[in-house]
Amino acid sequence: MQTRFNVPVFALVGLITASSSLADVEAFVVSPSGASITITATLTITTALGTSSDSDTKTVLTSGSAHASCAPSAAPFTSITMSALTVDPANVTFHFDLYCFPFIGCQALDVAVTDFSMAQIGSCTSPIVNSIANCPSMEMALIGNYATTGVATASGALNGTVSSGITSRVQALPKQTLKLDQMAIAPMTIVPDPAQLPAGVSALTITIAPAMGAFSMSGIYAVANPSDLNGDGFVDAADLAILLSQWGGPGYADLNGDGIVGASDLAMLLNAWS
Repeated sequence: MQTRFNVPVFALVGLITASSSLADVEAFVVSPSGASITITATLTITTALGTSSDSDTKTVLTSGSAHASCAPSAAPFTSITMSALTVDPANVTFHFDLYCFPFIGCQALDVAVTDFSMAQIGSCTSPIVNSIANCPSMEMALIGNYATTGVATASGALNGTVSSGITSRVQALPKQTLKLDQMAIAPMTIVPDPAQLPAGVSALTITIAPAMGAFSMSGIYAVANPSDLNGDGFVDAADLAILLSQWGGPGYADLNGDGIVGASDLAMLLNAWS
């Protein structure tokens, strides 16, 4: 599914770290130094010459992190909730050969992408079946900058959301280590606003397909503190703000499980204050 690419970053900030549920153990997982992914970018462009398409594949140094909540309180885990997933490839330039004609050759287009980041919006929860978790539908924010040279010259900011999905193997290793590997993120299609295209370009589509088979993230897991509402390892003003935003209604700040966020939940949170 193609998604119009015009959502401002500030509208995403509050969503990227949101989590709709709490589980029995939590871990902040990060990728090891020197990790990489392989990205295949496919570009389709329409100009007065017609429509042309080409792909380029690059292996890029990449860092990543996520917040993972697993149940039950000890391995083997049967479910996982993943939130705040970010994948940050290093700067990369893709080369496309477009409008290729016999005896004339091709028109080249280079697209340099800098400060690129793929960030999960919201959270996804999946059962773990044979060590595999699968979230087939989720939204990702793509953020960064681009500059093109060659058949079309333009520059601007990547700033919007696309549909995607993720699968991962979930392993509970010795020393209470949680490891996510054998990861796969579904291809993401970008359709820029036609008003933002350079002169002479009437349509443009870019599909980004990350290959993450060798990529992994790991971290120490511990029994979750139910008062740590944002999962950052502390009970503080940020958690208090979440509780107050849910005051008087249902929500995951209902620490005593009576169906309403109220004074008793506030007392429990303050009692667990870091």
